[in-house]
Amino acid sequence: MHTDRTGCQSESAESRTTTPVFALVRPSEPGNAGAAARSLAAFRIGRLALIEPQRPTDRADEARAVRWGRGLLADAQRVAEDGVADYLSGFAEIWGTTARGGRHRHTITPIAAGSAYARRPSVRRLILFGPERDGLDRAWLDRCHHMIRCHTPGGPLNLAHAVTVIAYELSRACACRQLPESEVPLASEAQRVALLTRVETLLADLDYPSRSLRRHPPERYLEPLRSGTLERRQVRWLMGLLARIEQRLDVTRGRTVAD
Repeated sequence: MHTDRTGCQSESAESRTTTPVFALVRPSEPGNAGAAARSLAAFRIGRLALIEPQRPTDRADEARAVRWGRGLLADAQRVAEDGVADYLSGFAEIWGTTARGGRHRHTITPIAAGSAYARRPSVRRLILFGPERDGLDRAWLDRCHHMIRCHTPGGPLNLAHAVTVIAYELSRACACRQLPESEVPLASEAQRVALLTRVETLLADLDYPSRSLRRHPPERYLEPLRSGTLERRQVRWLMGLLARIEQRLDVTRGRTVAD
């Protein structure tokens, strides 16, 4: 690390290869790039990139908004339209943020994204945030390996707020991680499938979802078991919990039959 002329610490060339990059695609609203830089600086996570920016980022209102993130905004990489393909090719994983759900589009929560990042922080990762008005379009989403969706019943988040949510979850997950990645015993695929099968069997046995719970499809809540990464201790704990639930149900049903 070294200190630049703005007084902010800059990353070395080696650390820049694994630090997640938060990229704003075609940002146009004044202040959003500055506010995003401020959030990244506050959580001390990530670098900033501006892909096809629609206006300069040295406006006075952005300078006021950025405050402690001034160095991040000044160092933000700007990518022109003809350089997008080459730029994207430099990342092993591309995550996209979207409010668009869909039958064929699997999304994860910001919490799940933070967990995935904490377990594999060394991966070169790009996180895309779409234009303020419409978000990432289908062409951009097709470039993503994974998609993050913030559940906001009241409407979509402001661009800078979305950056803040993701930055917080990545930072929180890293702070909560107690063991380095190489020492965390992860569950095998067979263990995860066994857990998922047991949960699905229990739900079917309970006739879930009932008519009153149609608005809560189990697929939404089982998605982390299908696509997320689980530790062995998490699987053991969940299996134990399921066993106790099944035992209680058997006792209850036995009493009902006896009555």
